[in-house]
Amino acid sequence: MQKSLGLIPIQSYETQEIKRRRNYQNEFKDCLDYIDSYWGKIIHKPAREKVYNNFLNIPYHFVTPNDKKFSYIFYWDTFFMFRGLAGTKREWIMKEMIENFEYLFKKFGIIPNFSSHASMGRSQPPFLTTMILDTYKTFNNGNGSLPALKILGNFILKPTSTFGHVKWLCEKMNIARKEYDRVWNNSAEYNHLAEKYNLNRYGDRDIGYAHSSELESGWDFTSRFYNRCNEFLPIDLNSYLYKYEKDFELVASLLGKTKEVNFWIDKAQKRKKMMDKLFWNQEKGFFFDYDYVNKKQSPFYSLAGFVPLWTGAASLKQSKQIVEKLFLFETEYGLVITAADSLSPKINLSKIPVRFRSIIKEVIKPKQWDYPNIWPPLEYLTVTGLLRYGFLSNARRIMEKSVNAHAKIFRKYGTFFERIDGKLGDKPKKEAHYKIQSGFGWTNAIFYRYIKILQDLEDGVDIYGFSKEENPPYDLNILN
Repeated sequence: MQKSLGLIPIQSYETQEIKRRRNYQNEFKDCLDYIDSYWGKIIHKPAREKVYNNFLNIPYHFVTPNDKKFSYIFYWDTFFMFRGLAGTKREWIMKEMIENFEYLFKKFGIIPNFSSHASMGRSQPPFLTTMILDTYKTFNNGNGSLPALKILGNFILKPTSTFGHVKWLCEKMNIARKEYDRVWNNSAEYNHLAEKYNLNRYGDRDIGYAHSSELESGWDFTSRFYNRCNEFLPIDLNSYLYKYEKDFELVASLLGKTKEVNFWIDKAQKRKKMMDKLFWNQEKGFFFDYDYVNKKQSPFYSLAGFVPLWTGAASLKQSKQIVEKLFLFETEYGLVITAADSLSPKINLSKIPVRFRSIIKEVIKPKQWDYPNIWPPLEYLTVTGLLRYGFLSNARRIMEKSVNAHAKIFRKYGTFFERIDGKLGDKPKKEAHYKIQSGFGWTNAIFYRYIKILQDLEDGVDIYGFSKEENPPYDLNILN
């Protein structure tokens, strides 16, 4: 659980008296300059509805994944792009994006997959509480962008200003609470709640069929769900909602609402208990999705199994077992999205009746959210999850591989890509669900955040602060 709202102890940003061995910001200056300039292409002024391209009204400035195919607001993309905005001169857009999400929810009763009429029936992985808390932190201390003495001065001389955004925090968390209740836990409106288990699945407003469910998952498309996404309780989705419950608990604690704190503690504990029962495999030491239609655990290894580290849902014992599975995903270029061995072996379709061949072929064919692709979002959640449980050397090694790989690709093509080939360390050779996208919002932001973290570690900055005095999961003195 996140145990604080991000006011960073002064001594946690004191550096040790060691000689800097590596200057990441200078070494990757060309990459960072490109990233800085690219924000100008994807931060937009408020937009009016456009019927021709199905674009919705957006009342505040907004940010999009790129300036090509993905020139809409995308829900979960925004969370990852916040990693590159917080603590910079552009962090003001974070508050504007929260206002946009509030507007969309109030108008349509959902935060849609993307800002188009075409996606009104589905959402995306929910990150609203985390984005709200990240934005609140920027009000207080800019996620470490303010000097330590400035933070202390604000705390002593301007307590009303420093803590005066609690009303804003409460208002926005109330929107997130309504989203939690209405979208994810109300069977009368959406197909997201498996009531027998009191856990959640991906679905949509109407019928919750497989294709739409997989679009909502963000993993469009993957072999992970065997083309039956609507029939699975995903480990990542339930981890995200566990974090919602812990975030609601945190804010209730800030406000001194003891009854509400206990309500959310109970909610989170019940979810975690059921997650451990259905998703955790003690023999394999890993979290898996659960096929609730056939009442069995999936054997498919994916980076979704690391998400409980990021949300703090894993126990310390579980974390030690999970980290032993890194070898299934790690290449010299970072972490691939799924284990190669989890993909279907080749099948001789000539021995299959003709009427079944097209269906089987569709299920077993490689998809873009499969090995050997590296997708920065899930790699990032894995890395920060490792940091939260104290596996610093593993996290650092993966970040080093990632920035080196993406920098090499950038220097070859002059741009970053939405995903890369984790086997070749290059731009993917094959297109899949859509054309390979360049730009690219979440890749740029995560590259920038990795550089910041690596530089802090190189300079001896204590990224844990007071939280290291407790047991994992730790709070981080960096944006996570």
